[in-house]
Amino acid sequence: MADNDLFSLIRVRTHTVEQKQKVLADLYQKADELKNEREQSLEKLEREKIKAQEMDVSMLSYLGAYGDAVQERVEEIKEQELHLEKRIEIAQEDMRQAFAELKKVEITQENRKAEERAELDKKEMDGLDEIAIETYRRNLEEG
Repeated sequence: MADNDLFSLIRVRTHTVEQKQKVLADLYQKADELKNEREQSLEKLEREKIKAQEMDVSMLSYLGAYGDAVQERVEEIKEQELHLEKRIEIAQEDMRQAFAELKKVEITQENRKAEERAELDKKEMDGLDEIAIETYRRNLEEG
């Protein structure tokens, strides 16, 4: 009965770890998306600067406003990335704790199984010893 309880507990803990891994994976994906968006915005700004230099001077005034807007967006993304980094750290710690709890239960189950095996081995050895003693006693009586 106790083993069934541990198997159920292990399944629950495993499911919890898997769910936390999914949350963490989603956070990492969001961080990658933000990083890509930031890099693409800056690359696009650089391409626009190069194009504006090839055109006439009137385009430079538009480029300044566009550049300011891109820099604002980049700053917003950086703030989101910092916030996301904190969430990732919390999620990592949460997952580590859940994994540690899972491992504790698994180790407890392994220890119980080892104790049961040792107990069965001892009973078997006691039985074999009993047979050997009985055989020896019979041989003494006969001989």
